[in-house]
Amino acid sequence: MGRPRFISIHATPPGGWYEYAIGDDVVRDRSRFRIAEAANKLREKHGLPTSHDPFIFVMEYMCPMLPDGFCTVPTAIKSIRAAEVKQNSVPLTQLPCATSDVIENRLITCVNCPKHRTRGFCMDCTGLLVWLGQLFGTRRPPLSVDHATGVCECELNLVAASASVADRPPMTGVEYPAGCWRTAKEA
Repeated sequence: MGRPRFISIHATPPGGWYEYAIGDDVVRDRSRFRIAEAANKLREKHGLPTSHDPFIFVMEYMCPMLPDGFCTVPTAIKSIRAAEVKQNSVPLTQLPCATSDVIENRLITCVNCPKHRTRGFCMDCTGLLVWLGQLFGTRRPPLSVDHATGVCECELNLVAASASVADRPPMTGVEYPAGCWRTAKEA
């Protein structure tokens, strides 16, 4: 089958960043050409073979972390569409809000959850945080942890929206991970 490659060499990965790492030594860039150069330099630094086409290393590294269909090899990563996430989040902003301390505790749980995804959903750089703030209006204050949030892969909504709802039972047919605040009794 060969090395994994992007189906379209010109496609930008979700989130807009290319990345390559050897151990804890990570390089990132928005430019396909600069990341290729950085990957070759990193491999050289670690005594690994380089290539006249170092972008192959970047693709091989990134493909297992990208949504299925982005690369020539399948992955278990589900593609999440921003339009669907926004559509699922809007109704939540119309419901009664929990208190700030409850919301903050929920968000801290969400940020540490394996089903929490920020890749492709940067709350600040996409404008999602401002958009969400406008929908909530004065009913929900901005919280410092909001900047670290993203999408709940279980419910396909913004966790800053779902964690803000005062009382909403878990969704039917959704399997929440262990430790999820949605299935735990809150004090």
